[in-house]
Amino acid sequence: MKIRDYSEKDKSAIQDIFTKYWTDEEFLSELAQNIDGGKMHFYVAEKDGEVVGVAGFREAPGHLRAYAETENPAELYIVASKLQNEGIGGVLVQKVIEEARNLLFTEIECYSPETHNSSWKFYEKLGFTRHGIIKDPDDGYPGMLWRKIIL
Repeated sequence: MKIRDYSEKDKSAIQDIFTKYWTDEEFLSELAQNIDGGKMHFYVAEKDGEVVGVAGFREAPGHLRAYAETENPAELYIVASKLQNEGIGGVLVQKVIEEARNLLFTEIECYSPETHNSSWKFYEKLGFTRHGIIKDPDDGYPGMLWRKIIL
């Protein structure tokens, strides 16, 4: 498996992966805008020439910064893979952590809605700790805030 920077040619493949997990058109549109917006760092996992996963991070937005334990938090914005339990997501998150460290971020925060609580064991396995339930500032939906110090 190869992990590399996202490129425009990956767009269709990662949109297919996103629709496996999310059906909300507004959120899918937001994802597409963020990928093309240039303010986030995205990476893809490629296996046998096929894109099988994607992960992205950015500087933590204000609503997450309020929960940070360190001065320069990043947000794990998205991690999704075509196949589960194959190690793809874990390798992608390790790439995010490595790159965030290189950019001098000091922790990774991640909001995971209650509707995606099946992914919570994944974050625990990667060494993230639970901060607690917070509400999404856009829709008020509750979810778990995860955190990992990467100093």
